Amino acid sequence: MSTEREMAAMRRVIAMTGLSFPRGLLGGEAMELAAVIGAGASGRSEVDELIHRVAMAQWPVLQGPMAAALDRADRPDDPGDDRALAVAEQFAADADPGNPLALALAERAGLDLAAARARALDRLEALAAVQGGDPGRPEALVALATTAGRSVVDLLELDPEDFAPEIADYADVATSAEAAAPRLARATGDPEVREWAREALRSLDVPAPPAALAAVRRMADGPPPEDPADDVLWTAAIVVLAEDAIDMATADEETAGD
Repeated sequence: MSTEREMAAMRRVIAMTGLSFPRGLLGGEAMELAAVIGAGASGRSEVDELIHRVAMAQWPVLQGPMAAALDRADRPDDPGDDRALAVAEQFAADADPGNPLALALAERAGLDLAAARARALDRLEALAAVQGGDPGRPEALVALATTAGRSVVDLLELDPEDFAPEIADYADVATSAEAAAPRLARATGDPEVREWAREALRSLDVPAPPAALAAVRRMADGPPPEDPADDVLWTAAIVVLAEDAIDMATADEETAGD
C-alpha cells in the first residue's frame, strides 16, 4: 500500500470513528496550518510541511489517547472498513509522528480548525454590523460577549458533557440566567481552562472587521481574574455552552414527545 493509499485509508478510519486531536490542545502549528488552508494555499508542499509539524507536536502527547480510542471503536461490518481499522491500530502503536495515522489526524485538525476560524469570521462580521457607530449600546455589548464566548467554545471544541453536572445545576436554578451565571462560572472555571480560553482568542487572526476583532481579542487581555465569576470571557463561554446544551435537551424532549 502506497503512502497516499495509507493516508486515504486513515482518512476513512477518522471519518468512520470520529477520531480527532482535541482542538483545545492544538498549538500554534495547527493554527498556522488552519490559516494556510483557509487562505487556499496554492502549493501542496507548504500544507504538507505544516501537517508534519502538527503531527510532530501532537503525536508524542496524544498517541496513547488515540490508541485507546481506537481500541474502544466498534468493529465495522464492512470487511474493507475492518481492515482499515486494523491498519490504523498498527499505526497507533507507532511512535513515529510521520506515520499515516498521525499525519491524517494532523490534517483533519487543520481542516476542522480552519472551519472553526471561518465560523469565527462570520460571527465577527455580524458583530461589526451590530456594533455600527455605537459599540457601547447594550445590544452591542451582549453581541460582543456572545461572539467571544461562542468563538471560544468552537475553537476549543468544548463539550457540554464535560460540564454536565454544572450545566444541569445551572438549568435547575430558579433565577435569571444573569443571577445563575456567576455560580456556573465558579463551578467550571478552573485556571487552566480559563487560560486556554484566552489563548484561543489571542491566537485568532482572521480577516475580520478590525474594530470587531480588536474588541473580541481585548476580552482575552491579561491573566484570568482570581474569581471565575469576574472573568467576563469565561462566563460568556460557559453560558453559551450551557444554553446550547439546554436548547438541545429541550429539542430532544420535544422530539421524543411527538
